[in-house]
Amino acid sequence: MKKRLLSLLVCAGMVGSMLTGCGGSGSSSGGTGNEGTTAAVQTGTAAGNESGEAAAEPVELTFWSMAQRKEFEDNIIAAFTKKYPEIKITPTYYSTDDIKANLKVAASSGTLPDMWYNWGGSLASYYPANGLTYDFTEYAKQHNWEEKYLASSLELCTLEGQLSGIPQSVAMMNVWYRQDIFKKYNLEVPKTFDELEKVCETLKENGVVPFATGGQYGWHVMRYIQDLLEYYGGIEEHDGINNMTTDWGTSEAVTKAFAKFKEWTDKGYFNEGFLTEDPNDCRMYLYNGTCAMIIDSPTMASQIMIAEQDASLYSFFAFPTESNGDGTGRMAAYVKMTQVNKNVSDAQLDAIVKFWDFYYNAEENPEFSKIEQPIAIKGAELPESFAIADGVMELMDACGIYTQMDQALPAQVADQMFAAQDNVVIGNMKPEEVGESVQTAIRSYLAENQ
Repeated sequence: MKKRLLSLLVCAGMVGSMLTGCGGSGSSSGGTGNEGTTAAVQTGTAAGNESGEAAAEPVELTFWSMAQRKEFEDNIIAAFTKKYPEIKITPTYYSTDDIKANLKVAASSGTLPDMWYNWGGSLASYYPANGLTYDFTEYAKQHNWEEKYLASSLELCTLEGQLSGIPQSVAMMNVWYRQDIFKKYNLEVPKTFDELEKVCETLKENGVVPFATGGQYGWHVMRYIQDLLEYYGGIEEHDGINNMTTDWGTSEAVTKAFAKFKEWTDKGYFNEGFLTEDPNDCRMYLYNGTCAMIIDSPTMASQIMIAEQDASLYSFFAFPTESNGDGTGRMAAYVKMTQVNKNVSDAQLDAIVKFWDFYYNAEENPEFSKIEQPIAIKGAELPESFAIADGVMELMDACGIYTQMDQALPAQVADQMFAAQDNVVIGNMKPEEVGESVQTAIRSYLAENQ
């Protein structure tokens, strides 16, 4: 199915921050990944070949990526190496939380890999802020990247005044739901917040848990909190909250959002014991019909295929963050990118760009149908395996987006918000106390980073 990737509506001033929106935990696997500044091999190339052309110079690259990508990325690397035998890529695969931790350790010890997976926002900005990443600003101009990549993806990758990475994909948060469960109870896709709550009430009355979530690491629960903040605060206040220009301590939207989340928790609108659930596992509650809805990115489409689910049972809609009745309230979004070590040689840089061009070429990449979608390449087509995500880009264009909160906020501030989420759920903190607790973390952060 052909799918035109439309231009994204990105809120001005919201593209500089990030974190956790994404992943789980577990052990790292594969590769050695500790040779981040290894120079390209320079031997065996001077003589050229029989045709008189110079043989390609061998290049070695280290690459840190995500554990859930291991199977298909190993195959991609093998196919790439077959085409470019002079380029050797040694991958290491980590869980979401492990890659964050290990990158920070590598940054402090001078052992960053040659390229690594990252999200946008505050996680990614640490590396250009500390002079650790290759600045693609001039390279992009010279190689016409504005004609190659979605403008919004380049903007989201621009941190600390520089284009700090190669865009991979754009993730927006939709509500994915079981169509068969909705049909069974005569439920329509909600266009307003009130309609969403009525859907939840009906589901719960019939023994179906409305939402699936996993509370470990905070980021999945945050997906619900941030949409509630968008609903109660509106665009201006929510942007101010994310930018830390609005005082959390005096924001009524913060109190209302956490009060509503607590209310939904007490009503049983989330799977029981969700605070200790791994967010990567909570999709199974949709698969087995225990829950009817989950907030997830387009990655949900590939997960449904991997789990060998009946794709016809699933669809998506935008969380109704406005009360205008047309279902076009903004949705959270973030970019995924590849950052590159500032110390790579010219030969390594050329090899890195070749690899990502190969990675996002549907005709050359044998695993193209398995990579994260929608990709950030202009005019790219969604593979057939993502058929159930048809329309996701149009929906995002219609709704507009805001920067996902854990990418907007510095890590130490996001961590305090995650702690507040847990404390509100278990009753150790009142919703009206959340704002000041997060604002205290903001004051501390600002004092340390002036």
